[in-house]
Amino acid sequence: MRRIFFCFILLFLGTYGTAAAEAERVIFENNEYGGVTKEIIYSEDDAHFQKGMYKVIASYDKDGNKKKMEVYATAGYSEKKGWYKKVIYYWGRKKVSEAYSTDADSTKYGFSRMVSYFDKNNRLEKREYYLNEDTEAGKLGVYKRVVHYDSKGKIDYVQDLDRLDNPVLIE
Repeated sequence: MRRIFFCFILLFLGTYGTAAAEAERVIFENNEYGGVTKEIIYSEDDAHFQKGMYKVIASYDKDGNKKKMEVYATAGYSEKKGWYKKVIYYWGRKKVSEAYSTDADSTKYGFSRMVSYFDKNNRLEKREYYLNEDTEAGKLGVYKRVVHYDSKGKIDYVQDLDRLDNPVLIE
């Protein structure tokens, strides 16, 4: 009997500990997609926090389909991986992911944001790098560099574009 009671207590504490490790709340009842938006904040004890996630904001449409997810990284993860926030958009079968660089990585690599476009098979189609103005290309008027990939994942071609998406030719 004591064993059963002890096991019950352990099960209860394990369940409560997992549930208490995150705080979830609805922050919008009727978002831009017609559904709810939830915010989840992870505590340091949570497995998601240990993997580098501090906070997630997930937006759903009226049918409960996930449309947008914002992931905020912990300070340690940001420093290690070079990004502090990712925003993922779900467009039917396609997905778009934006990664926002930390100041250190932005300075090191010359871009502040990277947007990746994936097809229905989660294969990378193109990637946009939003360049810092103080880079050599930025000084020449390049706002973003777009890298297009073929069906095998190899670079097909690269475009340098200004703020109006006009090509910038660098010679």
